[in-house]
Amino acid sequence: MLLAEHGGIDRHFTLDVLTHSAIGPPILTARAPLLLRPPGTAWIDVALMHKDLRLTLDTARDLAVPLPSTTVADELLDAARAHGYQHRDITVLYQLLDDLAAASAGRPDPGFVSA
Repeated sequence: MLLAEHGGIDRHFTLDVLTHSAIGPPILTARAPLLLRPPGTAWIDVALMHKDLRLTLDTARDLAVPLPSTTVADELLDAARAHGYQHRDITVLYQLLDDLAAASAGRPDPGFVSA
């Protein structure tokens, strides 16, 4: 969705297409409105998700099972926590990725705002 938005496609249109697609994941359909209007109270906060991912990665290391996508998710959650998002809903990762994109494109950093 962020890629489409940065490409000039309206986020509401993109979300509509993604949630009505035959391959659209049910979790996206359930949480889509939260991407448009993040909740004031976290449904699943960054700290809780991060704890669960860390437990998963610890178990994976013990069993010698590589989980590269989980490792990347862990890095994003580290960044979210570093910017004060630990108690925000997990949908704040959309804002984090948008801010990181702005920084890498050399646009002024809009700053990280915690609720």
